[in-house]
Amino acid sequence: MKRHLDWLTDDEKEKRLSAATSRVLNAIKATWPTNPIEVANFLNDKGSEKSLSAKYIYHFRKLQKVGLIRMKKIGNTYIAWPNEIEKLRVIKEMVGEL
Repeated sequence: MKRHLDWLTDDEKEKRLSAATSRVLNAIKATWPTNPIEVANFLNDKGSEKSLSAKYIYHFRKLQKVGLIRMKKIGNTYIAWPNEIEKLRVIKEMVGEL
């Protein structure tokens, strides 16, 4: 099954994001690997840890569905990093095998 908006380039996908999700993506790119609480601190968002975590996990999942970030659950939190970094990691592995 094809992923949602898979046929678009990353730049076109970023243009279709809401302002809030775009800010979260920029925070992830600036501080990767990061978790929702670190993104909230980076964006100077105040509130309880539980509500901030839920708020930013929503954006993490949205970005993962579009294919702009990778996400992994470690313990009770999610860690996110930009998709470009994942591409570089794969290239490094391929070059290392030669």
